[in-house]
Amino acid sequence: MDVPIDTSKMSEQELQFHYFKMHDSDNNNKLDGCELIKSLIHWHEQGKAQENSGQPQHEEKIFSNDELSALIDPILNSDDHNQDGFIDYPEFVRAQHKAAQQQHQEQQQQQTQP
Repeated sequence: MDVPIDTSKMSEQELQFHYFKMHDSDNNNKLDGCELIKSLIHWHEQGKAQENSGQPQHEEKIFSNDELSALIDPILNSDDHNQDGFIDYPEFVRAQHKAAQQQHQEQQQQQTQP
C-alpha cells in the first residue's frame, strides 16, 4: 500500500533521494534500464497531465524496444560513470546537478539574446 508523501517541505537533497527511491522498484539502490524507462514514462505522464488538465487524453504511444533503447542508452552512456549498467544514487545526483546547470545556462543564453 503506497502512502502519499508530502514533498512540499522536503529539501532539494531529500527530494532527489525520494525521487530516486520512488523509481528503485527492486530496492537495490540502483536504477536499471527498466526502472529508468518507468521513471521517464512517469515524468512524461506527469508533465502531460499538467499541460492537458481539463482536456481529454489522447491515445497513448507504445514504444518499440528500439525506441526504448534509443531513450535509455544515451542516459546510461552519459550518467553511468562506473559502466556497470546501473545508475546508482551518486551518479543520479551528479546527473541531476549537471542537468540543472545546463538548464540554468540555457536560460541565461535565452535572456541575453535580443
